[in-house]
Amino acid sequence: MVVTETQSDATIITLSPNRSATWQHTKIVICVMVFIVMVIALAWSFVGAWLILPFAGLEVGLFALLMYKVSKFTYSRQVINIEKEQITISWGQRRLLQTHQLSRQDLYVYYWEADEGWHLPRISLSEASKHVEIGDFLNQEDRELLKNELEQAGLIVCRNKWWQ
Repeated sequence: MVVTETQSDATIITLSPNRSATWQHTKIVICVMVFIVMVIALAWSFVGAWLILPFAGLEVGLFALLMYKVSKFTYSRQVINIEKEQITISWGQRRLLQTHQLSRQDLYVYYWEADEGWHLPRISLSEASKHVEIGDFLNQEDRELLKNELEQAGLIVCRNKWWQ
C-alpha cells in the first residue's frame, strides 16, 4: 500500500504491505486450526493411535509460529521523506528502526524491470556511493504507483528498459 502526504516543503510516502488479516483475525484462525487438529488427534488416540498426539502438537505449533511470523511481517513499513536538500528513508516493523539519508543533488530512482514477465520490478534510490532498495514487499500495482509518486515528487526515474 502506498500513501502519499504532501506538505508545503516535503513529500512523505509511506509504504506498507497489503494486509488481508489483522493480528486478531490471525489468532482466530490459529485457534480454529488448533481445535480441529486436536479433535482429530484425540479421536485417533482414543482408538489406539496415540502416537499421533506429538505430531499433531508439532503441526499446530509450527502452524502458529508461521502465522505469527507472516502477520508480524505485514506490520512492516517504510517511510520516504523527500525534502529539498535530502531524502530520508526509514523502515521497521512496529516502530522505525533503520534510517538512511541521501543527498538529493545526485540522486535518481532506478526502476529495474525483469526480462521475464513473472518477476516484479525493483525500485532503488541511488546516488554515487549508496543504493537503497525500497518497496520490496509491494505488489506490481503498488510498485507502479510508487514509481509514479516518486516521479511526481521531482525525482529522476531511470529504467533499464528505456526503449519501451
